[in-house]
Amino acid sequence: MRTRSGLRIACCALVLSSVAILSGVVAAQVDPVDTPSLERRLLTQEEGRRVAEAALAYAEITYTIGGEAFQGVPYRLGGRVSVEEFLARTAGGDGVDELGVDASGVAVGALRAAIPGVRFLAGSPDKPVLWADASSAVLHEFNVAAVDPGELRAGDFIFFRSADGGVGGVAVVTGRTGTRVDFVVASARQGRVVHTFARTDGDYWREQIVGGGRLLVITAGR
Repeated sequence: MRTRSGLRIACCALVLSSVAILSGVVAAQVDPVDTPSLERRLLTQEEGRRVAEAALAYAEITYTIGGEAFQGVPYRLGGRVSVEEFLARTAGGDGVDELGVDASGVAVGALRAAIPGVRFLAGSPDKPVLWADASSAVLHEFNVAAVDPGELRAGDFIFFRSADGGVGGVAVVTGRTGTRVDFVVASARQGRVVHTFARTDGDYWREQIVGGGRLLVITAGR
């Protein structure tokens, strides 16, 4: 089974996934919410567990093309595909050239699987505009509450630094043991979604990780 070697995620790979895929995100935009305020709450531990499981499915999925076995949904910049759709299309004989996900595609896809109807704030809560999709930067800026590394749990996000110091990608946390944080991310370098880890006291974390966040689930105004 081909899995491609190496688990360390290169910064340049994640920078690619920071492209906001604006055409797809804008296409998913819905009308401004006609409410004076927006009500949100933190993702629960049980919801986080479901989000992590849905993200893991992107990394653990196996499929066969031309008699050769592969693992992990392929990386594709701007890609948005569910695990179920990917399996159905590959089983039906479709190639994978047009199928895949990027970093935010994994995060959004996992959230959609775990929280049906999930929506994302695309600007200030004072004048809420809700989208059905979100880039890594939009997730970071408008849709999470900051979480210290030592408090990260399954279903939380970690955000990667772009070359200009902004947000260049996102990963879904699957667990934490001490300083080790396990997560799922779509890796351009490896060409697929992988399940890997980083240590919060290591150089990689200090240099490449912007911070962690927990989703603020919209409960009113949807």
